[in-house]
Amino acid sequence: MSTPKTRLAAAVGVAALLTLSVAAFGSFATAATAGAPKVSGVWARTSTEMMGAAYLTIQGTGTADKLVAAAAPKSLVKTTELHRSVMDSGGMMSMKPVKSIPVPASGTVKLKPGGYHVMLIGLKKPLSAGATFPLTLTFATAGKRTVTVTVRKG
Repeated sequence: MSTPKTRLAAAVGVAALLTLSVAAFGSFATAATAGAPKVSGVWARTSTEMMGAAYLTIQGTGTADKLVAAAAPKSLVKTTELHRSVMDSGGMMSMKPVKSIPVPASGTVKLKPGGYHVMLIGLKKPLSAGATFPLTLTFATAGKRTVTVTVRKG
């Protein structure tokens, strides 16, 4: 038979187990995100056509990684790709899709006009100054991260 003392002891034991479980999970969650790249300066240029681009800065925080994909809502754009502007042998600038964008362990990579960028193909409507939209970035190691893109003239 249980007594008030045994019920109290059982309740204290369950509370201690729950506390340890939460503490262990919290440590695991922190460890899983430690070293994840920092993303800042997220923006897109206004567009008059059905193509656009998003730009951002990614800072490595001790662990090398690479950006392997980006996705904007299907309600905004048909497809989203990682691109790089390159100069061809004839002196013409062109944009080429890339499979990934390296993120150095302790350095910075800037996605900017004339370099790496997130290409927004098949916009359902032009991008207007002041508008915002979510962009989900997928890193090889750090996983997915959603950021907010702000559209500006530029």
